[in-house]
Amino acid sequence: MAECAIISCNSYDEDEVYRKLEEAIAYAPFPDVDNKSVLIKTNLLSDSSYDKHITTHPAVVKAIIELCRKRGAKRIVVGDSPGLHTPNLLPRKSGILEVVRETGSQWSDFSKDNREMVIAKGIKVPVASALFNCDVVISAAKNKTHQLMAATGAVKNMFGIVSGLNKSRLHLYAQNPDSFASLLFSIYNLRAPDYAVIDAIISMEGAGPANGSPRKTGYLILSPSPISADYAQCDLMGYRRSDIPLLREAERLYGKRHIPIYTLLDGREIAIADYDRVKIKKRSLFSALILPFLTRPLDKLMAKRRAAPRFDKSICVGCRKCVDICPNRALSICDNKATIDTRKCIRCFCCHEVCPYGAIDV
Repeated sequence: MAECAIISCNSYDEDEVYRKLEEAIAYAPFPDVDNKSVLIKTNLLSDSSYDKHITTHPAVVKAIIELCRKRGAKRIVVGDSPGLHTPNLLPRKSGILEVVRETGSQWSDFSKDNREMVIAKGIKVPVASALFNCDVVISAAKNKTHQLMAATGAVKNMFGIVSGLNKSRLHLYAQNPDSFASLLFSIYNLRAPDYAVIDAIISMEGAGPANGSPRKTGYLILSPSPISADYAQCDLMGYRRSDIPLLREAERLYGKRHIPIYTLLDGREIAIADYDRVKIKKRSLFSALILPFLTRPLDKLMAKRRAAPRFDKSICVGCRKCVDICPNRALSICDNKATIDTRKCIRCFCCHEVCPYGAIDV
């Protein structure tokens, strides 16, 4: 089991966020960063404005930087690689670039500096070199729902170490939530983070991780175990732990090792009963115990049982972002509107994540 601190924090005032983090690390020990280089891996699904609460808030990123700097870190790198972005990504709209420059830190676009690495099933993907060039890695995640994985937190945040569009093609190899959770852990374990901070001051509920609704929840979650932090997020959102594919996979891999020991607030006691969670289909004995061991063709068959995304053509502007990210080329533009071939669709919902107009419903 691992220590996990949930602390109340009611605003993104920089002084308050820093003060709360300082207080919380007494209950969830911070790694030794003295004279070390640190990588802070943000949640930058897209460079959207920070007031949309899709990304880790810049005030939280700045507070983590200051924690590291005051503890003697010699170099601090902040980085990420969204699935779709322009060349030479600089996270201006999210406010993260301003924080990086203000604090004298470095920004790393993972799509620019990476190395080929083998993950599950012999698949090769380009992975951020920064991950291996730093002594300490911190996952700075955002508390959000997720259409495929129910919730996205500190573990799934590390999916971003895979460069750009290479992330979307990995959905072809793992087409149901359980197999995708296994794939995520194969990436996470290339270099597991040393610490996690989840920004749950204003969270996202409903149709996350990009098109949900911001909700003030008023917490920060900290732990030396990113998996424990994800348990806490699950508890806070009011999910059953067994509802979260990543937590099921964590228990399969590690047993009870990462179940949190709450040292401040208890996530189960402060659970938000009316949080707008992703609807969880009740798991049958077949899907719970047998399906994870079956072959890839059946994995595809089970994916087809999930409802395909729906496109609202009255909202769609034909921007092509959904087409560009679709790993199985199930989408096209016809009469300046996105059109889906449900026979090809693998229900990964990448299109839903990147649509900037909310034209896709799951």
